[in-house]
Amino acid sequence: MKTAEELRPPNVADFVRTRRTRPKPGYPTGFTRQELATRVPSSLSYLNQIENGQRKALTPDFVSALAAALELTATETQHLNNLAALKGPGPHSHKPMAIEQMRSLITDDMRDHMDSLTPHLCGYVDDRWNILAANEIYAHAYPRLLDVTNILVWFFTVSESRVTMLEWEDEARLTVNWFRWHMGNYRNPAWAKDLLAKLSTSTEFREMWLAEEVEFTRHQPLMHLRDPSGEPYSVNVKITNVPGIEVPFQLFVGVKLPFSGPEQLLHGPGTRPEPR
Repeated sequence: MKTAEELRPPNVADFVRTRRTRPKPGYPTGFTRQELATRVPSSLSYLNQIENGQRKALTPDFVSALAAALELTATETQHLNNLAALKGPGPHSHKPMAIEQMRSLITDDMRDHMDSLTPHLCGYVDDRWNILAANEIYAHAYPRLLDVTNILVWFFTVSESRVTMLEWEDEARLTVNWFRWHMGNYRNPAWAKDLLAKLSTSTEFREMWLAEEVEFTRHQPLMHLRDPSGEPYSVNVKITNVPGIEVPFQLFVGVKLPFSGPEQLLHGPGTRPEPR
């Protein structure tokens, strides 16, 4: 297994290699590079350069051919396009806006809107999963989240997350895969490397990260939680971009509902130590 220092931000080389070597019908160990070169079509030396990290930018036409050969989903194809595109100035540049600067963009009206949604959960998050602002209901729902300020750090380093989230593994994996999607819009930013280094001490995070999965939306809106008193409840989640704000952060709204998840969630182990 790779050491903690070797976890890398999303890149074309790792993504293509992982997808090429995945089992496929008739190909239990995936394609060889020569087989993929025949399917694209492309030269073997060019594919070698891609997987060795020597070719970081690819044309849209080549990405389309590669995606078809690797049988990528629409989400995976867009992610590969994001990874392969040249990055210029703007909100997804090498150096994204500092958290403090993003927080300064949250106006009094935006905070009033957030607070007006009480008794439901509401908060603003950036695409690094940092909490920029949250109402009291949101803060109460996720114990110690505002102490660590980052949702991924909360999932993998705060034990309360495993009691709070009744589907901890599914929710943690979705958050990791969504984070990968966001990071694919950047070109190896320093903040990504710092955050990966912090999270790489978690065996579970490492396994999820190295799987190279990518998502940018919830497949179903319901999140199932347990409040600090032990009572289960469900939340209908909607995450949207903030109108009129060009920098990449989003509004999280969770409408509190009576518990409607699978019955077996109520009889789980509650919390479990992370395997070492």
